[in-house]
Amino acid sequence: MAHFTHVYDEKVGSLMDKIDEVRSLLISSDNHGIDFPTVVVVGDQSSGKSTLLEALSEVELPKGSGIVTRCPLVLRLRKSDTRLVYHIQNGEKKVVLDTTRVDIRNYIESQTRKLAGNNKKIVDKLIELQVEGPNIRDLTIVDLPGIARNPIADQPKNIYKQTTDLIRKYIRQESSVILCVFPANVDIGTVESFALAREYDKLGTRTIGVITKSDLAPNPNDLVQELSMSRNNIQQLKLGFIAVRNREATEHLSLNEARQREKDFFQKHPALTTIGWNCLGIDALINCLADLYCDRVKATFPKMRSDIQQKSKDIRAQLSKLPQELETKSARLAKYHELTDYYIEHILKARLEDRNYGQHTSMINILHRKLVQFQQDIRKYTEELFKKEYREKVRNAMSGCEGEQLPNFLSNPVLKYLIGERLDQLSEMANNLIEQCFHEVSKVLLSTENDTIQDNLLLMKLTPIFHKAVDLHLNQQKNAVLKQVQDLIRLEKFDPYTMNNYYTETMAKLKNPLTSKKSTGSVFNFSSLSSDKTHIDDNDDELLLKSALNEESSVQEMLFSIYLYWKVLTKRFIDYIALSVRAECVFSVCSGMRDQLRRIPIEQDYLIDLYLTTDASVRAKRKELQQTKELLEKADTILGANSLIVANVNNDTNDFSSASLHETRRKRKRD
Repeated sequence: MAHFTHVYDEKVGSLMDKIDEVRSLLISSDNHGIDFPTVVVVGDQSSGKSTLLEALSEVELPKGSGIVTRCPLVLRLRKSDTRLVYHIQNGEKKVVLDTTRVDIRNYIESQTRKLAGNNKKIVDKLIELQVEGPNIRDLTIVDLPGIARNPIADQPKNIYKQTTDLIRKYIRQESSVILCVFPANVDIGTVESFALAREYDKLGTRTIGVITKSDLAPNPNDLVQELSMSRNNIQQLKLGFIAVRNREATEHLSLNEARQREKDFFQKHPALTTIGWNCLGIDALINCLADLYCDRVKATFPKMRSDIQQKSKDIRAQLSKLPQELETKSARLAKYHELTDYYIEHILKARLEDRNYGQHTSMINILHRKLVQFQQDIRKYTEELFKKEYREKVRNAMSGCEGEQLPNFLSNPVLKYLIGERLDQLSEMANNLIEQCFHEVSKVLLSTENDTIQDNLLLMKLTPIFHKAVDLHLNQQKNAVLKQVQDLIRLEKFDPYTMNNYYTETMAKLKNPLTSKKSTGSVFNFSSLSSDKTHIDDNDDELLLKSALNEESSVQEMLFSIYLYWKVLTKRFIDYIALSVRAECVFSVCSGMRDQLRRIPIEQDYLIDLYLTTDASVRAKRKELQQTKELLEKADTILGANSLIVANVNNDTNDFSSASLHETRRKRKRD
């Protein structure tokens, strides 16, 4: 069995070395999002963590009252024929510490002062030691500062937050094994390290409870109950509890003497017969941790490399989105024109032509609905001509001009006045329509929802200029269309006139039936007006005839003239406004915007330099991403060199498991 353990540890140990090398390389506030397998030691101040780690590493560590550990201490334990201790500097450089001349305890304290200062503050900077020896199992342990609830002396006021935040950072990683250390003379229900562990390991699948100072337990049976998890206030941990007996900081015992005393202590303890050696003593803890850590290394190694490759891919994508360096004026101008073309073709044009088939969402669809509503509004004004109130208004206007011309002639001033009123109504409706149409276009083109420019930093920087240009262009075009409509209204008001045959032909059609009725005295048959009444004009003609049937001929003629001219007027206005609005709101926007944006470098050349000169924040971001990319690529190279080792470890696992099972059965028979 020893042979299998040695071979297995030797192969997994090489993976551990690479993982630790990558861990040191990528050390940051979040390890760049990479999850590393680790044994994290957590406990209150003076819980016995330091003496426990001494027993695991066979290295004298700082210990005492209050906060002794003030920064994470990483212990890389590696099995070797020779006893050596290294200080790992900058994640790579190994400095041998001559233990015959260097007191490791004092050395760690001096390194702590360099990193954390002389006061009692906590820092997230690593001290890494690699300890090699023949009696050590391959393992990497992180010792964290003990939980301090209340500041004392020169400790920071937020010392509790500092210690618990640092603990949370390390135990949240799914690949970590949490070692909750507490002394036997403390009520387990009050141990805060378990509460912290439960935040990230609710089911207790990766937490081990380590009971230190077992000789101080008030009652031996209490220790048995904790180890067997048979009390109600004890969390059920899948990995269980292990009890050890520490040497006190004031005791002058060697590590070997302390280990022998521990064995003697548990040899006489009732827990031995109830629980067994697998949960008692430092050797049980070492073997448990080493086996767990080996399994985690083997399981997480492939995922770790995959995560690093994905992270590297993400960093490269971020770098590709950063704007290129534009050091010269000509480079900035060329980039401006490139971004202008992109903005017009991929932003403005895409928004104007946006189609969700069946939903009518393109700008043409939106404008069409506005024009249809405009037609419906005009229809309401047309219906006013058929009402009694309007006929009375026409009669009053005509009576006010009696005697100014021959009785058998149509009063041109009255016609001009009444049509002028209609033109004012049409002008107001047309202005409202134009305002609404340009508002819809502006809303779509200046929207920032679902904006594709978010991935282009330079385009984002130019967006204020582009939006201002869009707003200016649309206002210019809107004012131009409004002026054109007002010019047409002004021309119409000079003197009503049309060359449209519709006016004369329909006038004759309306007059003939009424003339026939008066000469014959017969009842007028409206069905004779038109054999096809599906067209709205025919229906309106009939409505007009019905309303004017009992009016004097002069009033009838005036009503016919106003009605027919209104029909001609609205038809040509509807078509003209539709063509103008569609042209200026859709079809000419992109070409107009291209001209508008191309004038900016000529008229305001300083803006191009102002917005496209690379700023310090972008340079800093590029440098940071480039450094991260290089680190991740280096880490991938380190891990990639061990793919064959991973395969060999996986193949040896079955042999190791079989040998372990055979050894367990042999022990049971012997017992």
